[in-house]
Amino acid sequence: MKKMMKFAGVAALALALSQTLQATTISGNIGFTGGAVLNGSSAANATGVTSWISPVVNLVSGSFATIPTTPSPTVPVTFAAPWSFNSGASPFWTVTYGGETFIFNLLASSITAQGGTPGVSGFVIVNGTGTVSGSGNITYAPTAMSWSFTSQDPAVTHGPETFTFSASASAIPDGASTAMLLGLALSSVALLKRKFMA
Repeated sequence: MKKMMKFAGVAALALALSQTLQATTISGNIGFTGGAVLNGSSAANATGVTSWISPVVNLVSGSFATIPTTPSPTVPVTFAAPWSFNSGASPFWTVTYGGETFIFNLLASSITAQGGTPGVSGFVIVNGTGTVSGSGNITYAPTAMSWSFTSQDPAVTHGPETFTFSASASAIPDGASTAMLLGLALSSVALLKRKFMA
């Protein structure tokens, strides 16, 4: 009985690996816009966002192409808050539309440019990396993304502090390591089967 359970365990591992292999890699771009409440008096001296004001999807391509962009219909986005410009957050943003949910986990971020005149032309640019995954009608494998966040002072935008956030993913097949894992799992199944049949 114990021998059969071990065999079943390895078979389950092989099945799990093969299902992982079938997940689709995400490609394309997604962008957001909205308002942001910064923790400084200006984008020129802020170090993070304390809250978000009505973030919506405004740009899509590739795997995200089925998500409509503003102005109609408006697809809301949930962002993590508070967020320091020099940190990670999991999840950082979540978008759900038409049976699909995309979740972005922020791995690292840092300020790459900041300056201008506070209250007049202040700005900040934050770049970083993370992974996005998706579920629903299609199962998407976690995919690495690079992204950029920008914000400007109200005097520049004639309203509350606004932000844009854009993320870009490219499909990079990891064929060798994935095939190796599947081969290892299937070899183990074959060896165990031969041992139990003997």
